[in-house]
Amino acid sequence: MSETNKDRVSLGVVIGFLAFFFLIFFICASALYSLAAGENLDETGIGVVEIKGTIESADQTVRTIQSFKEDENVKAILVRIDSPGGSVSASQEMVEAIQSIKKPVVISMGDMAASGGYYVACAGPTIYANPGTLTGSIGVISQVMNFKDLMEVIKVNVHTVKTGALKDAGSPYREFNEADEAYFKALGLEILDQFVGHVAEARKMTKEQVTALADGRVWTGREAKQLGLIDELGGMNAAVDALKKKASLTGKVKLIYPKSDTNEWISALLAEGASGAFSGLKASAENAIQKKETFQYLYQQ
Repeated sequence: MSETNKDRVSLGVVIGFLAFFFLIFFICASALYSLAAGENLDETGIGVVEIKGTIESADQTVRTIQSFKEDENVKAILVRIDSPGGSVSASQEMVEAIQSIKKPVVISMGDMAASGGYYVACAGPTIYANPGTLTGSIGVISQVMNFKDLMEVIKVNVHTVKTGALKDAGSPYREFNEADEAYFKALGLEILDQFVGHVAEARKMTKEQVTALADGRVWTGREAKQLGLIDELGGMNAAVDALKKKASLTGKVKLIYPKSDTNEWISALLAEGASGAFSGLKASAENAIQKKETFQYLYQQ
């Protein structure tokens, strides 16, 4: 055999070995990840939809609910909320998804289900909260940053060409004037009216009753129970027990958590890497600056 052929054979062996090693690594990593996620497709039980942290997007929640709706092994759905709220439209999308569920549903609040978190909770027929849960915060907030003084210090001018007086309302590059404030207040009141109407319908209260509570404050779970904003006091176990009765489930019941769409760690390792992470951070920072007119169902201390 010639030296060239020997080199080719050696190279082929090395490539084959590396490919085999990578395949074994990928299979093992995926298996470990699946075990960590607690996946079990053979057992019936209660699907758990977790809504945690600031609400920015409804996509994952909607996908999880749709998956549980179609899964015959999922006999009922528990929506576990631990969130200060966030995006108005994302909260509304979550409500629509929860209300589309035909299986028994119970809402369980964690440490906090405030503003948008409470808005989403009202989509369920029964709401459980711990006595110390912080909830409520019925209201709307919009915060506008202003860089005008800073721009003057660093000698940077921004020239704006607009087709209407309010086209740049809330711009961080000029003073926030009376016209801006009137415009933002009117828009905020419209979005608040949607919140109040949703709570009134869900909790069987009048809009006047809800409006009286809509000053942005939070209440403890015990206070919320007295005000009629929740149904029962109790933690996740109490909510699960109630859901078992609704779904006529007996004995030990499996809590089924959603499968992850992708193994984020492996995806980052094989595809995006550090540059992808940096790009994501950069996009998030730019997005935060550009959201100058965003109204949110968000509780802030």
